[in-house]
Amino acid sequence: MDRPLVLVIEDAKSALMSTVITIKNQTGLPSTILDGILSGVLADIRKDACSEIAMAAAQEKKEKKEGE
Repeated sequence: MDRPLVLVIEDAKSALMSTVITIKNQTGLPSTILDGILSGVLADIRKDACSEIAMAAAQEKKEKKEGE
């Protein structure tokens, strides 16, 4: 049985937060610097998300054309 999406999301959030804390402890970087780094990472993820959406839309359009 698949896990509810809300639990998967919460696990992912916890794993990300744990990783950020580990990196902060290993590097000694202050939160202000980590904020900038995470903003850059988030920008990359958002770019990937936009690409995924565009590809899904193109695939749906292709499938609709083939179904006609």
